[in-house]
Amino acid sequence: MTAVVHADTITILNNGKAGGSFNARSTMYNDALTLKGYKVKWENIGKISQAVKVFETATEPTMMVYSTNQANKRGLFNGKDNFVLLEYEQPMHICTRNESVGKSGKITVAHGKGYDASVLQTLLGKNIVLVPYKNSGAILKGMLGGDVDVMVNNQGKSLKYAASGKGTCTVSKVLPMMHATVIAKNIDLAELRTILKDIVSNDPVFVEYHSTRQLKVINLDWETELQMAQSSEKAWK
Repeated sequence: MTAVVHADTITILNNGKAGGSFNARSTMYNDALTLKGYKVKWENIGKISQAVKVFETATEPTMMVYSTNQANKRGLFNGKDNFVLLEYEQPMHICTRNESVGKSGKITVAHGKGYDASVLQTLLGKNIVLVPYKNSGAILKGMLGGDVDVMVNNQGKSLKYAASGKGTCTVSKVLPMMHATVIAKNIDLAELRTILKDIVSNDPVFVEYHSTRQLKVINLDWETELQMAQSSEKAWK
């Protein structure tokens, strides 16, 4: 793990839009670090592709929430020089509208813009029309509104959809597990890891976020978590 000098100020790159998991996680870390006495600079970028560019060129202490299903498309990987922690893992879900069960012809499939379309096409078959949405919240809204037949979404949004009674959701047997990570640079990664691990384990907002979405929080040693993240990245290639 690369160590850099201690920093009391840190920049958080918000790489998601309201309603999405990236935005939610970024906001929670911002609030928790502020409570711990850090001076947090909030960069509200709102777009993962742009946030990656800013992260790569950052010269000040900077952190960003991330996920393993983004790495190959963005060209930014979890590695020894930036990996802080593996926050949680979750399976991807496939949800189908009640009205779309048994539908003949092309099936419209909602997915996140950050997902690699070729991966989805390979795993879900050719008889689909992929419909990209800006984030997981927008995907859910599209499904609830009947705009698409099927959605590929995270566990939290899928549980909400299933609870609506408008369709059914199942854990995907073909899509890899998604791992949510935190990456950082120009800061002591080990020190930041200790602080963030405490936040993830004990902050009531994080505890509720994970429990209500039935997310499996990971708490292993740094090297094992990094290996898990890197293996997950390869699975999404």
